[in-house]
Amino acid sequence: MKNLKLTNSIAIIIPLFLGVLGIVEPISLYFAAYSTMLTGLLQIIVGIFFWKNHKENIHIKIYFLLVTTFFSLWYYNVNVNYIDALTWPLIFTPLVLCIYISIIIYSTKK
Repeated sequence: MKNLKLTNSIAIIIPLFLGVLGIVEPISLYFAAYSTMLTGLLQIIVGIFFWKNHKENIHIKIYFLLVTTFFSLWYYNVNVNYIDALTWPLIFTPLVLCIYISIIIYSTKK
């Protein structure tokens, strides 16, 4: 569990650090944007390991349902039928997922 918390913390800190560094060096903002994708991937991996140890936790199941819904809606919006009103909520959904998985990991005892 300690490793999951550490991995999650590092995954969150990297884009934040690069974003702040972007004040001095603007190219860092591009790296911050790309590193958010890596953060999402790391958090999905952390979620899988968390789920292996806590299969009874309803919140991790909800997290994976939300992740699946996000990617399904993104695919639908890009490839099937573009809906402008759906694009903006989808842009901010990864931030919500990031906060949710962090709350799950840090609030679980053990």
